[in-house]
Amino acid sequence: MRFLFSKRSVQNSKKIGIKHWIKVWILIGVVGLLSWYGKVYEPKPTLTRINEFAVWIMPHKNGLGALVVLPNDGNDSNNVKTGLRIWLSPPDSLLLFEQNSALRYRGRNIIVVGDSLNDKLKEDMLSTLDTNGNFYWLGPFNEKLMGEDASAELIFFDGKPQDYIFDLVHEGHKLRFFGSQIALDSAKAEPLSAAILMFNRSEPPLMDSEVQVLVWKGKSELNSNRIALDYPEAMALISNNKKHGFGARRMHIKDWDPNY
Repeated sequence: MRFLFSKRSVQNSKKIGIKHWIKVWILIGVVGLLSWYGKVYEPKPTLTRINEFAVWIMPHKNGLGALVVLPNDGNDSNNVKTGLRIWLSPPDSLLLFEQNSALRYRGRNIIVVGDSLNDKLKEDMLSTLDTNGNFYWLGPFNEKLMGEDASAELIFFDGKPQDYIFDLVHEGHKLRFFGSQIALDSAKAEPLSAAILMFNRSEPPLMDSEVQVLVWKGKSELNSNRIALDYPEAMALISNNKKHGFGARRMHIKDWDPNY
């Protein structure tokens, strides 16, 4: 607080110098700038083509949507880190999701897994592709698109696109996405790094203890490995990189409307 007061003697304290007021106004300006930055300023999402492995999971009216982003080293001539993006049960508007998320991924190829794809969603998909990029429906999940550091398998039940299981393996970690309750009931129990329920379910299933992470849209549990997206702006991030290894956490997506 001594910064705010003049160093003059008590006898001359009534004659506060101009240097003192300059210091005061500088301090007020700094405080005001910090307050504006923290409460008003909204940084623009970062556009990226070079990235690590990440799975972003967000709620929408039909359950959950997931954006799987495979690592990309920016080198299209190799087959190691391709940067393929996979959308599972996407929300109706990808651009609305991008406006409220931290990253905007761009690249050459996108694969979509789900039971429907409206015209608006198609336009959004195409707008995130690089020149000469490709948009695929339900595959293929081959090495050319997936690269050498990831593999995937898509299984349908009764021939219905919504009743799917999507298995994704990245560097020894297996993630399984269940498209419906039918798919969940049809699957055999096995060790999983992460299980994601893409359909609406208020209560978590009694899954094997060997399932490291469970993500669903419903009631929360007091367990750090059980991530419930139990409010509209909740989202989850699953990542795997050399620095931090494999992990999952719940996050917040600002101004997201899951009923869009």
